[in-house]
Amino acid sequence: MIELHVGRGVTRGAMTVFPLWSATSGYRRYTMGGRGLHVTESPDGPQVETLMVGNVEDRPALVLEGQLFEGGWQHRMSRHSLMVGVHQQVPVEVACVEQGRWGGTSTQHSRGRRATPYVADSVRRGHDVQGEVWRRVAEHTRGFEGLSTDSFVDRLDLADAERALWAGLRPLPGQSGVLIGIGGQPYVAEVFDSSARLRAQLPALLEAAALDARFAPAEATPGRRARRFVERLDRVRPRRTEPAGIAERTRGASEHLDAASLTWQGHHVHTRITHVQHPLLVGVGR
Repeated sequence: MIELHVGRGVTRGAMTVFPLWSATSGYRRYTMGGRGLHVTESPDGPQVETLMVGNVEDRPALVLEGQLFEGGWQHRMSRHSLMVGVHQQVPVEVACVEQGRWGGTSTQHSRGRRATPYVADSVRRGHDVQGEVWRRVAEHTRGFEGLSTDSFVDRLDLADAERALWAGLRPLPGQSGVLIGIGGQPYVAEVFDSSARLRAQLPALLEAAALDARFAPAEATPGRRARRFVERLDRVRPRRTEPAGIAERTRGASEHLDAASLTWQGHHVHTRITHVQHPLLVGVGR
């Protein structure tokens, strides 16, 4: 895995945001955030668990786990991170984040928005992923009037109240990652290969995490816990490495952490680290 340095956190309600610096930072040429992606339903007919993602740009395109694809026959999220080659089209494993609709147009789009860590973590369970995604999305949509379906995308469109938790937060010079604590405990961290990549993705990360913060007490996450979280990364051992488009994805786990790292051309492009013992993810008090 990668080496990280933790900075001082900023607390807003139940959410504390820590800057991370990585020793492996470096800028590589690819697009992200949905730019240049042509997303369609499968050619043999719509399938809940698969979308075809094409890259029309002259650079590879990064698709992040939890990235939302909106429209089509139903809104979906990518289950894993991957890199799509120049002018390539690949099938992408997805999960539906909208229960109650099956019909629409053949194409979808991505604005680079992300599912919350709580919703995206459903994939780690490994069994009945779709049912677990729908259950967790329903927790976010419950009590909101005007939603025609249990749609996470529509819920995200109504996130004005949560924006106060992250409005105005900006990356520090050289910062390439972020660690988000919720309810007094480290929750999730994501690290990119440059500060520019983090800057582009940080609003989507904070917007999604702020929705999960609704489920937690307004308690600051201490810096010592954030540092312990990062130290535990040394105990994560890779379980498997598998193709991820033109990149490689390595998964690893320990008693406390689950991590996934995307490597392209020998360099770490994106790493996600989840605190699997966080109360939100083990169901304590839910």
